[in-house]
Amino acid sequence: MDAAAIIDGLTRYRRLPVAAIEAARETPASMAAEFVRLIESHPHHQEDADEGQPSILLIFHLLGEWRERSAYRPLANLLRRSDIDDLLGDALTETAPSVMAAVFDGDPQPIYDIILDQAADEFARSVMFDTLIILVREGLLPRAEVERFLVRCFSDLRPIQSNFAWSGWQEAVALLGLAELKPLVKQVFDRGGIEQMWMSYRDFEEDLADALDHPDAPRRYDRDRYRLFGDTIEVLSTWYGFSQKYLDEQRKYLVNQRRYEREDARKNDLVYAMEDPTSPFINPSRDVGRNDPCPCGSGKKYKKCCLN
Repeated sequence: MDAAAIIDGLTRYRRLPVAAIEAARETPASMAAEFVRLIESHPHHQEDADEGQPSILLIFHLLGEWRERSAYRPLANLLRRSDIDDLLGDALTETAPSVMAAVFDGDPQPIYDIILDQAADEFARSVMFDTLIILVREGLLPRAEVERFLVRCFSDLRPIQSNFAWSGWQEAVALLGLAELKPLVKQVFDRGGIEQMWMSYRDFEEDLADALDHPDAPRRYDRDRYRLFGDTIEVLSTWYGFSQKYLDEQRKYLVNQRRYEREDARKNDLVYAMEDPTSPFINPSRDVGRNDPCPCGSGKKYKKCCLN
């Protein structure tokens, strides 16, 4: 499978395109360069993207799987886009942190820029703190460096009230066991940076205590979340969006949608005939027999459906 066929496979699919993903894996160097180009040239507004655009979701994860450092800055720019939730969906909060840690090139500034960017999606900003946690645990970033940035965030992170980015910030303080920053976290809770419906200061204290007791593997959190991204097929094949149940529900939805559209068209014909006295009334069902399929598309006989 050549590059064009791989891109097509990552563009037009209903199920997880395993064959295209495996073909891309055979030439990761050349495909990574093409994927980075596609990331950088992707339209900045979803309405400008056509059906021929390859899946950013799949490309994003393959670059993480390959530990492609050349993708680090293009992906960081991608995460600052206002439409990132449309592009990545659940991956934004589920796997984006581990993907970004996997492509990390040694410079944390692009991650810092996402976090401090008020125009960026607040969930993207929040989960980048998870990336910092992973980098520290993997020995890819000094703990002291991240601590300095977390202190800086206390004064530089905006807005100071009710933004989900603060949830990621306190989580990083807790899971990295930075007990010396506990007074700052208390102030953030007191000034309303973290909504009580999300979590309480007591929750933070429990997370911090757990991290101090178990620095290598806090028990209260999913340990797999704080690792470098692994196998794209293995991870994505478990997602609902690639499941048979999802495909069945989508098929059912489309069938119902077509039926509703036919019903609306039939009703509009009747309304138009009644509202326009100069137009002769034509019964849209005049040629439908009692035992014929109902024109509304329900699958029932006409006498058992709209004739009633």
